[in-house]
Amino acid sequence: MTNAGILYTAELDLAEADVESFNRWYAGRHAADLYQAGFQVCTCYRAIEGDMNILDLYEAESWDIFTRPEYRGMGARDPYGAELMTRRRNKAHTVYAQRLVRPLASGEGALLNADWVSLVRFNVSEPTESEVADFVATQEATHLLGLGAKRVRLAHRTTDHPTNPTFRPRCMLLVEWPERPSTQAAPARHLQERFQGALSQVDSFIGYRLYPWPDRKETGP
Repeated sequence: MTNAGILYTAELDLAEADVESFNRWYAGRHAADLYQAGFQVCTCYRAIEGDMNILDLYEAESWDIFTRPEYRGMGARDPYGAELMTRRRNKAHTVYAQRLVRPLASGEGALLNADWVSLVRFNVSEPTESEVADFVATQEATHLLGLGAKRVRLAHRTTDHPTNPTFRPRCMLLVEWPERPSTQAAPARHLQERFQGALSQVDSFIGYRLYPWPDRKETGP
């Protein structure tokens, strides 16, 4: 297991007409504010699979980042974000503690950086949660890395965002990819086959990076 800081997902569903405005705001204003507040990684993904079409994905050293004045004062300093956020058709803000990272590199090499991501969210009761962690560490991570994944992360929800509680389930398996993942990856199916009725509220997301600009040009579906 590991103590690798937090992952924070900020999901939203926008009408197609609003996506370009969101992209300009995120790249031109919001990401810079978040980096100044202390986030180590600020990145944004467009869904090809999932119940919302935008997933912002952040990494930070600890949950305490949400208590910093630089973070708490962002809304007041940003004259553009509030109006855009009124156009959301749905949203979810979820904070996770990272439980497992494979392979675990040191320093910046361990930070999230991928042109594509896939993730599976699910609930599972103890002691099965520990069995899931062992399965991911010893079998599923090896399978996914063998298919070309850059890194595999298992995380569970920690203290909620101070102003945005979430409805997402407790656990998240996040996989970083250099390109669109193969249909052979199928971590949701593998988890359900292995643990069957012990898992609930299973849902998936697959998306390609919008910000920062992808390393590869052929990103879209």
